[in-house]
Amino acid sequence: MGKRNALLAIAAVCAVLYGALLVSVAANALWVAAFDGAVQGAIFPLRNPAITPAIAFTTELSDTIPCLIVATAMLAYLLVRRQRRAAGLYVGALVVTYLLVEGTKFALSRPRPIGMNLIEFPWNASFPSGHTFVAVVAVGLAVYVLLKLHPHWPRTARTALATAAVLWVAYIGFTRVYLGVHWPSDVLGSLLLCGGVALPVAALLWPRVVDRSSRNASSEKVG
Repeated sequence: MGKRNALLAIAAVCAVLYGALLVSVAANALWVAAFDGAVQGAIFPLRNPAITPAIAFTTELSDTIPCLIVATAMLAYLLVRRQRRAAGLYVGALVVTYLLVEGTKFALSRPRPIGMNLIEFPWNASFPSGHTFVAVVAVGLAVYVLLKLHPHWPRTARTALATAAVLWVAYIGFTRVYLGVHWPSDVLGSLLLCGGVALPVAALLWPRVVDRSSRNASSEKVG
C-alpha cells in the first residue's frame, strides 16, 4: 500500500508540474527561457565534432520506427505468453501517451530552437519531446513489465536492466538538447507527462488488472 501511494503521489506531482510547464510554455514565461538557457549553457560546450555523428545516430534509435519495433516485439512476447491483460495495459499506456504528446505538439506548435541545431529538425513541433516519450514509455515501461512478469530473475540482472532503462532515458534526453533539436523544457515536459501516465499504470492498473488475474488463474488451477 505504501509503495502504491508513493507512486500515485509522484504521478500527481508529475501531472501538476506538467500542467504548470505547459501553461508557462504557452505563455512564453521568462522562467522557461531562463531554464532552457541555463541547461543549454551547460550542454552546448560539450559539443564535439568527433562524437556528434555517433550521438546523431543513436538518438534516432528512439524515433517512431524503433518505437514500433520495440512495441511490436513486446506485444508479441506478451501474447505468446498469454499475458493479454499485460499486453493491453502496455499498448494502452503507449497509445494514450502518444496521443497526449502529439496533441500537445499540435495545440502549442512550439518552434524548435532554430539556429542551434546540429542535425535537421523533425517535421513536427517541439513541445514535448517525442523521442523522450519513446524512451520512457516504449522502452522504460517494457522493462517494467518484464520485471513484473519475471520476479525470480536474479537481483543483479533486474538491477542491471532497470539501471540500463533509466540511463537510456537520460541519454536520449541529453542527445535531444545536445543536438539542438529540442529545448530542455521539451525534454522535461515529456518526462513529466510520461510519469503522469506510466506511474498510475504501475501503481493502480497493473495490480488490479494483471496481478489479480494471475492470482485468480492460480486459484482455479489449485481448485
